[in-house]
Amino acid sequence: MKFFELVPSGTQFQFVARRKRFMLLSLVVVLLALGSLFANQANPSRGQALNFGIDFVGGSQVRLALTKDVEIEELRDVLGREHDGSSVVRVPDAEREVMLRVRDVISIAEETLGECEAALGQLSGAKLREGGFEHPPDTSKIFLKFDAQPKYADIDRLLNEAGCSGQATAGVGKPEDFPVEFTLVGVGEKLSAELDAAFGEGTVDRIVSSETVGAKVGAQLKIDGAKSLLYAIGFIFLFVMFRFDLRFAPGGIVALCHDAIIVVGAFALTWREFNLQSIAALLTIIGYSINDTIVVFDRVRERVALNRDDPIAETTNAALNDTLSRTILTSGTTLVVVVAIWVLGSGTIRDFAFALCVGVLVGTYSSLFVAAPVFLWVNERFYKGEGHLIDLDRAAQEGTGTLLGGAAAASDPDPSEPAGPSTDEGRSAPGGGESATTPSGEKKASRRRRRRPQS
Repeated sequence: MKFFELVPSGTQFQFVARRKRFMLLSLVVVLLALGSLFANQANPSRGQALNFGIDFVGGSQVRLALTKDVEIEELRDVLGREHDGSSVVRVPDAEREVMLRVRDVISIAEETLGECEAALGQLSGAKLREGGFEHPPDTSKIFLKFDAQPKYADIDRLLNEAGCSGQATAGVGKPEDFPVEFTLVGVGEKLSAELDAAFGEGTVDRIVSSETVGAKVGAQLKIDGAKSLLYAIGFIFLFVMFRFDLRFAPGGIVALCHDAIIVVGAFALTWREFNLQSIAALLTIIGYSINDTIVVFDRVRERVALNRDDPIAETTNAALNDTLSRTILTSGTTLVVVVAIWVLGSGTIRDFAFALCVGVLVGTYSSLFVAAPVFLWVNERFYKGEGHLIDLDRAAQEGTGTLLGGAAAASDPDPSEPAGPSTDEGRSAPGGGESATTPSGEKKASRRRRRRPQS
């Protein structure tokens, strides 16, 4: 039975012979990606390398559904008067919905907090303890402690009159402190009220979603996201080094860095939002790309075991052609699904699919045109072109972990040994009882198992 092959058997595309051209192309694209990051940083209208979401920079993102059509420029003017660094965009594929971004993480100014604390001095029946008015930075909570049980309705009245809009509820803490938790009006509700005041009551139909992240939390998430990528690449390096050997690992890591930089550059060029979902997409791409690269490396190792006397460049080129059909079919089917999600999806899932589209294309390219050339360069630069032969005799006896490797170990005869049955398992090579030697005088190891004496 013959399996379907997209690329006919015997195809000999010159991957290795043209590797310098492809490596030059990769270098140009990587420089373009890095250049777009620096250009965005220098652009006064952008001011940062990537369009970081509130996950990384802190602030609030509120999605509102409106009851009537309002021009985006008018919305921007209203928000710009009250909130520096605000932005407004329409939500794709959603009628009369807008996404508002502001740097506010609480709905009250610091000056007003002092007035609210002073207003609680008028509370009857209970007094604030010393240090009993606490508002943690970047939160919408005020934590109160009293010397007696207060009335929540009185707290609401005094604080709302002083400008702290919200509601008091029972807090968590020591019973003798009579803890109270006052929840400030959220940023979403404040923005809704501002738009209703500017464009008429009832302009905002409802708050679809509201997210708030503090600046410190956003900065920490950015650091953690970068660490996750570095850890993933580092552990993959160790896996490839132990699964194959050190000669293969640099090629896989260079290919992964190549893929990640280009995907990030695509976000910079298109100015799409870069958030935690984008980090998840990068990790997915790294895993997909190294899987494709390992398939190629495994075929290279099999061919080296079968054809140890052939030049490593020819062996590598043949291995790349062997896996070409599999690579195109696997990547093609994956790409069809991802493109469908990109075209039919919306919002965050669409940006996630965009990253995967770029990553699958770039990852397939790097497996063929980046990882293998780096392996050949390492083999030539540090092992004088013979690194792939190190420990090959041991691998031939123990097997390479593949069917082809095992077949090579069992069936490949050594031309230095005489034909015919052996009568002595410890039989010496002809000529003085010594084993066969190479022209340089070194002993030549046998790759064929000795035959047992015939009965």
